[in-house]
Amino acid sequence: MAKRIYKELSCRNAGMDCDFLVRSESEDEVISLASQHACHSHNVCEITPELKAKMQSSIKSIWCEGSCHDAPWIGSLAPFGSHL
Repeated sequence: MAKRIYKELSCRNAGMDCDFLVRSESEDEVISLASQHACHSHNVCEITPELKAKMQSSIKSIWCEGSCHDAPWIGSLAPFGSHL
């Protein structure tokens, strides 16, 4: 099985006391979904350039064989609101 690189961002890695985690092959999708979560769960609805930079610096690259879909929230595959 081929290994794939996924981007992963969690609230904890960004310094929040929250178990939210998002994985996707696309950094843009990670940022988009994390931004939606920030608005709905943390009432942070304006993503300033500084906040976006913090989010980007907190993204980790992880290797998975096949698909890496064992996180509570995986890109657009999870229904919105499943882990807000």
